[in-house]
Amino acid sequence: MKTAAIIGTRSMLGGQLVARLRNMGVETISVGRAKTDDIFFDIEGGSAKAPDGLTADVLFHCAASFADDGPSGTQQNFAANAASALHVAELAKRLQTRAVIYAGSLSSDATLDAAPLTSYGLTKQLAEQMLEWSSQKLGFRFCSLRFSQLYDVEGRCCAHQPWMGRIIAYASRGLDLRMPASHGVRNFLHVQDAADMMIRAAETGISGVCNAVHTEAMTCDRIAEIAYETFGLGGNVVIAAEKAPFRKVNFPDGAVTLAELGMPPLITMRDGIAMIKSAGTAEAFGPMDVK
Repeated sequence: MKTAAIIGTRSMLGGQLVARLRNMGVETISVGRAKTDDIFFDIEGGSAKAPDGLTADVLFHCAASFADDGPSGTQQNFAANAASALHVAELAKRLQTRAVIYAGSLSSDATLDAAPLTSYGLTKQLAEQMLEWSSQKLGFRFCSLRFSQLYDVEGRCCAHQPWMGRIIAYASRGLDLRMPASHGVRNFLHVQDAADMMIRAAETGISGVCNAVHTEAMTCDRIAEIAYETFGLGGNVVIAAEKAPFRKVNFPDGAVTLAELGMPPLITMRDGIAMIKSAGTAEAFGPMDVK
């Protein structure tokens, strides 16, 4: 891989992917709606405008809409996540791309729990189907890595993982944290590992829809305990009986995907929280209150 195009370079995952690719000596092509992007592409608004003669060995797709399930939110998610997949396939063809690597989500797995799919999960699933169908017609390889919950060092994850943000915020300040009981475990991947998985998916030739989850799963209160131990500033986890418990989620086994990718040991939750402490970025985490 000498050249890679990335849709969503300003996302948490996209930014990490760009940094790691450049460190490998891979030339990157940014795809987005900013004036500074190499290729203009508004995923809600139509086809990409790629300059003639521009090519990329791999197209990484890290952009998505996370709107709610109301009428306008569902329409936004459908336009940005599902309908845009056809334009992504067109871009892959124009760039003469050999592979499209998609940042999928376990939210698209209807077997995780008893609740119906959110419009986000549904439209991400539709995008997978459209891209896989397009890959057969247009001749590129397609792989979707269905990631579990992602977190980072800078606190950008808090927009989508507010309880992770709250845990770090309270533990780093030595404050008691009242949180719901857990009916089941959660599965978090560090964004560095997620970016490395996408790069390895490009390099190894893996295809299809793959579960990309951590080998380590734990309850939210255990994550909080690790955070308090790591920061060592006092405070405790207090289970609040009046709060609705975290529901049980049946996370799939990701061992097959990790083996196919040849991934080294993933960043543990303890090491990931230690990275936040070492970086001095805990102040970026929050909010202090989650409903």
